[in-house]
Amino acid sequence: MKEGKKSEMASRLVQDHKGLNEDIGALKIFMMKEVEPRDFGDWRLEFVWQLRDFKNRLLKHFDLEEEGGFMADVLEAAPHSENQINALKAEHDQIVVNLDDVMDQLKAMEARDVTRLNNIRMAVNDIFSVLREHENQEHTLMQRAYFREYGGPA
Repeated sequence: MKEGKKSEMASRLVQDHKGLNEDIGALKIFMMKEVEPRDFGDWRLEFVWQLRDFKNRLLKHFDLEEEGGFMADVLEAAPHSENQINALKAEHDQIVVNLDDVMDQLKAMEARDVTRLNNIRMAVNDIFSVLREHENQEHTLMQRAYFREYGGPA
């Protein structure tokens, strides 16, 4: 990938990460709201929709990384990183599976169950933690690959 394209892609990824982090913040606030039993059905549906929107946003982000040239560019600059890149791609799939599982659990709750709801909240927070660590690994990989490509040690 040419230098201008690399810079454009890096900028796009940074902006997308910022948007994802904003979405995560909004989801955390929403899911921690206390909900009365009579309002649970409406709250649950809205939460499922917000998680689905987040999943779609996340899939687009993963497309940007996988199909937009980021991973191919890193692989070109640092061929030795192929195993790491493949592991990150596999983690994309697992994160999506975990989100689907949470949505399924949430949809299966017909009434507010504090224990199950707390388990769902913990699962969502776990997904966010995995995603944060995942993005940190990608960032480190990108820095090492580009640093090596431009003459520095990696």
